[in-house]
Amino acid sequence: MKQNILIIPAIIIAISVHYSVQAAEWDDFGNIDRMWDGQESITNKEFEEVMDALQSNQKKKETKQRKKLIKKISGGGTSLHGGLEPDSDIEEVSELKAETEGQLLNIPVNLLIDGVPIEKGYYNVIGKKDENGKIYLYFYQSEFLKGKVLAFETTDDFNQETLDFVKLIPQPDSKVKIIFGSLGFNAYAFLPYKPE
Repeated sequence: MKQNILIIPAIIIAISVHYSVQAAEWDDFGNIDRMWDGQESITNKEFEEVMDALQSNQKKKETKQRKKLIKKISGGGTSLHGGLEPDSDIEEVSELKAETEGQLLNIPVNLLIDGVPIEKGYYNVIGKKDENGKIYLYFYQSEFLKGKVLAFETTDDFNQETLDFVKLIPQPDSKVKIIFGSLGFNAYAFLPYKPE
């Protein structure tokens, strides 16, 4: 019973202190209309200077994070191959490899080259200039030469997106136009095909 007599006054004192603190806090909201008095106005120039400083800090932070990421990926050391260090710039490739492999072309019809039919299928087309400046398109299947066609050089790129291309375009009167593009030249040829 003695414990209850001591606890009850302690609770009453705690509640009264609590309410008196809250009442004092509510008194501060009476001056809410004058809260912005005493604030200084900032010019646009000062605002821009602060924003520039914040942005430069952000750029420094991003640069530091990028260097950490590069170090984490590459191990932080130099590469075994020259020119591949994380901080070095990638140099431009100055020379492309020669066109010796050719380009793959799907021929869906039986072409006639010099009266000899070439069956439907996939062909590796290689374009070459001879010593007289004439351009020939060679049609290979595996390592076997299946046909050779005289082509005409042009400066037209035929609206192709890549530098190296070969394409078959249907034409009227049972003919097709073969367009060919490489690093050295662009060319085209018309060939008849055998309708089925």
